[in-house]
Amino acid sequence: MDLIEAYLDQLLTQLRGPAHDVRRILSETEEHLRDATAEQVAAGASEEEAQRRAVDHFGDPRTVARRFSTRLTPVPPAAVLAELARTAVLLGAVGLVAIGASGALAELLGRLFGPTFVAGDLPGVTYTTQRCADYLEYFPDAGSCAKAAALHHWGEVVEYRVAVGVLGLAVLGGFLLWRRHPDGRQERYLGVLPDGFSATVATSLYGVAAAALALLSLDSFLVAGGDGTGQWLSAAVVAAGMAVVYGVSLYRTVRTRAQLGAATFPIDRAGRSSS
Repeated sequence: MDLIEAYLDQLLTQLRGPAHDVRRILSETEEHLRDATAEQVAAGASEEEAQRRAVDHFGDPRTVARRFSTRLTPVPPAAVLAELARTAVLLGAVGLVAIGASGALAELLGRLFGPTFVAGDLPGVTYTTQRCADYLEYFPDAGSCAKAAALHHWGEVVEYRVAVGVLGLAVLGGFLLWRRHPDGRQERYLGVLPDGFSATVATSLYGVAAAALALLSLDSFLVAGGDGTGQWLSAAVVAAGMAVVYGVSLYRTVRTRAQLGAATFPIDRAGRSSS
C-alpha cells in the first residue's frame, strides 16, 4: 500500500475549503512527501520505510489540516446551507421512494393474508348505513360492510403510498440530473459536511421509524388480532431495510477512515508510532 496516497486520502477528509485550494494543498503535500521519501531512499532506507518516516515527520493529518486552515478561504455559511439543502432533498427523495416501496409491500401482504390484515378496522369501529352502501357499491362482491371497507382502505394504503413513491422517483431523477449538470455559478467546496453525515442522519431516522412502526404493528396485532397490522408492518420492514442499507454505508465509511489511519500511522506494541 502506498502510504503517501493513504496519508493524502486522510488529509483530504480533514480539509475544509474551496476545491481549488484543497487540490493545491494536496499537490504541495504530495510533492514534499515524495521528495522526503526520495531522500530517505537515497540514504539507504527501503521505499516503505522511507514513506513511513516521511509521513510521520510531516505530522498527523488533523494537525496538518489545522496548520493549513489559514491558507484556506473560509467556507461561507451559504455553502453549508446549500449542502445541507442538497442533502435534505436527496434524503427526502429516497424517503419518498421508500414509502412507495412500503405500498408495494402492503399490496403483497394484502394478497397473501387478505385485505383485513392490511387495512382492517379496530374493534368497535362502525359505519353509517350510507357509508356501508358506498363501500358495497365499490365492492359488491365483498359480502359485508366490514370486508368492503377493508378492501377500500387497503386500496388507499397501497395507492397513496405508491403515488408518493412515484413523486420521490421524479424528485430523485431531477436531483441526479441537476447534479450531473450544475449551473457553475457557485464555487464548489470540499469537506463542507463530514464524511458519513448523510448516512448517520438516515440510519438514525430510519432506525427510529422502524422501531416506532414495529411497535404500532405489534399493538395492532394485540388489540385487533391482526386486523390492520399490515399497514404498519409493511412500513416497518422497509424502514428497517433502509436503516440497514445506510448503516452499512456508515460502517464502511468509519472502517475506511480507521484503516487509512492504521496504515498511515501504525502503532507498535509499546503504543508509540513506528519511525
